[in-house]
Amino acid sequence: MSQKMNTRKLMILAGLMLVMILGFTACQAKPAEPQTVKVGTLAGPTGMGMAEMIVNGVDLGENVTTEFTVAGAPDQLTASVISGEFQIAALPSNLAAVLFNKTEGQVVLGSVNTLGVLYIVADETAGVASIADLKGKTIVASGQGSTPEYVLNYLLQKNGLTPGVDVTINYVAEHSEAVTQLAAGQATIAMIPEPFVTTITSKKANIKVAVDMSKAWEEASNGSQLQMTAVVVNKDWAEANPKVLEQFMEAYEASINAVNDNPAEGAQNIVAAGIMTDATLAEKAIPNCNIVFIPVKDAQESLNEYYTILAGFEPKAVGGKVPGEDFYVLGK
Repeated sequence: MSQKMNTRKLMILAGLMLVMILGFTACQAKPAEPQTVKVGTLAGPTGMGMAEMIVNGVDLGENVTTEFTVAGAPDQLTASVISGEFQIAALPSNLAAVLFNKTEGQVVLGSVNTLGVLYIVADETAGVASIADLKGKTIVASGQGSTPEYVLNYLLQKNGLTPGVDVTINYVAEHSEAVTQLAAGQATIAMIPEPFVTTITSKKANIKVAVDMSKAWEEASNGSQLQMTAVVVNKDWAEANPKVLEQFMEAYEASINAVNDNPAEGAQNIVAAGIMTDATLAEKAIPNCNIVFIPVKDAQESLNEYYTILAGFEPKAVGGKVPGEDFYVLGK
């Protein structure tokens, strides 16, 4: 009798243990569904901060792989960002606003990744050390109809100068064309971005950086930063994958720090990633490319100011209207 009772107790105990084990197993988190996070970025300063991630890879958790695309121009990425094929992309910050408006809030801000990369360079004999010094001068510039033109016009007006009246601006289609004119002596003053600034100042010793447009912008707009490129994120994907996005942004910040802290190694990664072709040029340009990681909550004030100024010149530059609070939802 006693033996039967002991056997019965053991069977009950074994059953209870089995139930507990099954229950414990059921409570374990299910493995994440396999997914590929597609990330787009641009050649030049916009993509420099991602170089280490592209070359060395990035761990975004179990069953998550990452696929990077480096494009030569923003329009090579926009369709894929709009469709949701790319979950993350680094683009000009005014285009980020355009995409937010175009998708009715499905493309939102993830971070700001570069500040201003525009500079006015001039021959030493041109007598240019400030925006005000451009009065009566002729300047060659690239970027007509886009951010560089708006930035230049805003700063000229803040310094009491009327574009086309007090300053003659000859726009060229490509940044490289402005560099060619400077190199040939056909122009003595130009507004160009990095790394073209480093290209011309390395080739011609008499061409120097005359005005850092980022500093001029801050002075003219009460300390507001010139935030020229940003990372955008697909909102639906971000809400469904908050941990993956968090890990990406942490890795991205580390990648940016690596490029800034060690330009020599960063330049090698930049070339290996297909972001630039010349490591020597990349290493020289890195300090002037203002590569940063600014999270959404810290970027909102200056970016909103930037959009407001752009919209004042040309509403379509930001997609018709300044983005509202929903654009900054990932920082809330």
